[in-house]
Amino acid sequence: MRIVSALAFVSIGVLVAVSGCAAPAKSGVAAAPTTSAPAKPAPAQPAKRVAPTAENNPTTLAGRGDPSLDDQFRPAAWVYIDGKAGRFVEKDGSPQIQWVIEEPVSTTPTFRAEAFPPLLGNPTGFRCIIQTLEGGPAAVYSYRADDGSFEVGKDYSLLNPGGNFSIRNHMTGDDVNEIPPLAPGKYLLAAGLRNEETGNDALAITHFTVAE
Repeated sequence: MRIVSALAFVSIGVLVAVSGCAAPAKSGVAAAPTTSAPAKPAPAQPAKRVAPTAENNPTTLAGRGDPSLDDQFRPAAWVYIDGKAGRFVEKDGSPQIQWVIEEPVSTTPTFRAEAFPPLLGNPTGFRCIIQTLEGGPAAVYSYRADDGSFEVGKDYSLLNPGGNFSIRNHMTGDDVNEIPPLAPGKYLLAAGLRNEETGNDALAITHFTVAE
């Protein structure tokens, strides 16, 4: 049985629980701010895109085995921020679901979703939620690409991914055309990719830090 339908985003709380993150502070949407400032981003340019294969996909390279649609710890989809890859982490010896990008990103980042072709083919359905984890003001936004319009392997602006996306500000309940530059802090991006033809979907959880 599928552990979680990647596109069944019923509530923010469900996404946070699935991601393995600690529950946010009293507001229910963001953890308490920290006083430590993120490190400055390195000047190196992001690596050129390489399409995932059975040998080079992030899940297999992390030693977790082949990607799976049924095992949340062996994801078949990954989201890069500003072209930067993450790494899978463990806590107290137990694997965690989130893919952590350690190198800080810009306040106006791009995002790019990749999927494992043998399991997902060419998914064109995409939804995600981004929320503050630490530092900065509480922020929660959801994104949904128009059916059949999303492209894996393409870099989109996280602030304004284009007219084929719908964005909602969950702090105000308003639909918006774009979001403001991200404040320095740590963020969660939980994304679902779906192949509309096969019905297969996958969840990708990314943690990233925005530098000052």
